[in-house]
Amino acid sequence: MARPQPISLWRSIFWELTRNLLLATAVLVTVIAFSATIKPLADGRLAPFEALKFLLLAIPPMLAYALPFAGCFASTLVYHRLSSDNEFVAAAAGGVSHRSLLVPAAVLGLILFGGMLALNAQIIPRFLVTMQNMITEDVAKLLATRINRGQSVELRKLIVFADRAQPIELEPGSEARTALVLARPTVIECDDLGNVVSEGTAGRATLWVFPESSTADSGPTTRVAMRFEDFASKDIKTGLVTGKTLPVSITVPSSLSDDPKFLRSDELRELRTEPKRMSWIDIRRRRLADELALRRALDDMSRSLAAAGSFTLLDAAGRQVVVRAASIKPGNNRTWNILPKNGANVEIDLLRTEGNGLSRTGGVRHLAQSVVLAPDTSDDRPAGEMALRLELRDVASAPLNDGSATESTKRERFSIAGLLAPKDQLSALLKMGTFPLLVESVPSEKDVNVAMRAGDLRNMIDYLQNEITSRQQERLAVAASCLVMMLTGAVTALRFSRSLPLTVYLWSFFPALVCVITISGGQQFVRSSGWIGLPLLWAGVAALAIYTFWTYLIVRKH
Repeated sequence: MARPQPISLWRSIFWELTRNLLLATAVLVTVIAFSATIKPLADGRLAPFEALKFLLLAIPPMLAYALPFAGCFASTLVYHRLSSDNEFVAAAAGGVSHRSLLVPAAVLGLILFGGMLALNAQIIPRFLVTMQNMITEDVAKLLATRINRGQSVELRKLIVFADRAQPIELEPGSEARTALVLARPTVIECDDLGNVVSEGTAGRATLWVFPESSTADSGPTTRVAMRFEDFASKDIKTGLVTGKTLPVSITVPSSLSDDPKFLRSDELRELRTEPKRMSWIDIRRRRLADELALRRALDDMSRSLAAAGSFTLLDAAGRQVVVRAASIKPGNNRTWNILPKNGANVEIDLLRTEGNGLSRTGGVRHLAQSVVLAPDTSDDRPAGEMALRLELRDVASAPLNDGSATESTKRERFSIAGLLAPKDQLSALLKMGTFPLLVESVPSEKDVNVAMRAGDLRNMIDYLQNEITSRQQERLAVAASCLVMMLTGAVTALRFSRSLPLTVYLWSFFPALVCVITISGGQQFVRSSGWIGLPLLWAGVAALAIYTFWTYLIVRKH
C-alpha cells in the first residue's frame, strides 16, 4: 500500500515560501530599480516626476536579477525555521523523507522557471523599450544637456561641441519636433575608420530634430538637420575652405532597433534568419549591393566598349552621356581610368532632350585627354540609386551642330556628376535579403572591393548570430537559475539547521552570486567568441546544481 503524501505539510510550506518570496522580491527589486534610476536622473535625462515613472517601469526588467536571489533567500528562511524548530525531525519520524519535504521548493522553483522564461521572452523587452524611450525620445533635450555640460555630441561621423545650447520656438508649419540654437559650435568630421577628415567652427548653428520614422528595411530612425552660419572649415588634405552656411542632414538609427536585448524571443528568432533589421548590418548590406551594382555596371561598360567602342550613361535629367573610348582600367581608391583610342582624346557627348527623344543639336561634346570614372558620393546624388561621376582633365568643349564641334572652350578640369547606368542593377540587389545577396556576390568576389564588402558583412553577421545566441542562452540560464537557487537555499538550510539564519544564507548566497556572474560573463564571451563560450555561461548553473545535489546527499545521510 502506497504511503499517503503530506499534502497539508506541502501546502503549508508552499504558502510560507510564497509569502517570503513576495516580500523578498519586493524589497530587492525596489532597491535594484532605484539604483537603475539614479544615473539617468543624475545625467539630467529624467525630471523628478519622470524618475518615479521610470522606477516603476524598471521593476519588471529588474526581476531578472531579483527573483533568483529572492527565491534563494525565501527558501533559506522557511526551511531553516522549520528545521530549527524540529518540525522536519517530526516529519521524518512520521515517515516523510527529506526528498518529499523539498517538493514545495521544487514546485515553486518550476513556477519561477516558467515565469522567468515568459518575462524574458515577452514582458521584459517591452519594458526595456519603454524605459529607453523615456531617456532617448527627446533627442533635443539630451543634446542640450550634454552640450551645456561641456560634453561633445556624436552624430554619425560628426562630433559637435558648443558653448551652450538653447531651445527655440519652431516656425509655423515646420515639420520638426524641436529645435535648438548652438552658440559658437565646433565641428569635427571623421571617416569610417574614425580618422579626422576636417574640423571647423561657426558663429552659430541651428539644429532641428524631426519625428522618428520607420521603414521595413532600416527600422526606426531619427533625422537631425543642422545649419551652420559663418562657417570656416579646415580640410586636413586641402586646406582652408570658408562658407556662409553649411547644411547638414543626418539620419540616426534608433538604439532600440540596434540592440538585440530590446527584442522579444520571437523577434530574435526572426533576426537570425534576416539580420538586416540591425542598421549596422543593413549599412553593410547596402554597401555590398552598391559594390555589386558598380561591378556589374563596369562589366557592361567594358563589354559595350569592346563591341561598339562606346557606352552610355544617363544624367539626372535623363539625358544620354555617350562616352567613346578604348577600354576601362582600374585606378586607385575605387576609381577607373577611361583610356582613349590610339592615344587620342576621350570623346564624351552630352545629348540634349528634345520632345520625347534625344537630339545632337544643342548638345555638347567634351574632348578630354584623361577621364576618371568614380562613384558619386555627393549629397546631391540621386537618392536610392547608384550614381557615378566623370572627372575630365585638359578638356575642350564645344556645342554639337550636325555632328561637328565649333567654338571650343578649354578647361583644365571638368566634372559630370549624378550619372546613372542605363540598366538599374542596384534596385534589384537592394530588394534581396542579406543571405541571398551574399550568395549573389560570390561570383563577383574576385574583385577585391566586392570581396572586402562581402567579408565585412559576413563578419558582422557572425557577430550578430553570436549576440543572438548569447541573449537566448542568457535568458534560459537566468530562468534555470531561479529553480536551482530555490533548491539551493532549501537544502543548505536543512544542512545548517543549527546555525544562524544569516550564516545559512551566506552559504547559499555566495554560490548563487558566482552563478549569476558566470551567466553574465559567459553571455559576453559567447557574444565575442561564439559557441565556445556556452560552457562558461552554463558553468555557474551547472556548478550550483552540483553543489545543491551534493548538499542534499549530505542531508539525506543524516
